Amino acid sequence: MTAQWAKLSAVMVATALSGSSALAETPSAPLLSLAQAKAVADRAERAAAEKKIEVAIVVVNREGRVILSHRMDGVSFVNLALAEKKAVTAAATGVPTSILEQAVDSGKPSLLSVPEISPVGGAVPLMLGARVIGGVGISGGSTADDEKIASAGADR
Repeated sequence: MTAQWAKLSAVMVATALSGSSALAETPSAPLLSLAQAKAVADRAERAAAEKKIEVAIVVVNREGRVILSHRMDGVSFVNLALAEKKAVTAAATGVPTSILEQAVDSGKPSLLSVPEISPVGGAVPLMLGARVIGGVGISGGSTADDEKIASAGADR
């Protein structure tokens, strides 16, 4: 029962942070396809290669479920796990994770108590108009570089 309350709390916090109603999502809400996820990952990988940074790239749908996950040569499995948590966080909150990192750094550590999120810069939500359809998380460089690569993947 505790795990269910933790998940519900996470959804409520994420919903409050994003300003949207994740609980009111309908089956007709836009979906992120595998082809779109591949395009996001390809753009992110090109941006990482341009910066000569090897990274892990994870693309999730709006529910935080992995659609695509890969790591460039030499990247640790730890980076892959962190990229996934960052992507999930961006999809759940609808904001770049650097905003959450800044909030924690400026004295709002309560975000650290939300299970399954990662307030670490390096991920951005994937949007279709004003709707969140997923998130892309990057790990392997500095948080600033990771976010620039994620933004390139999201075509921002």
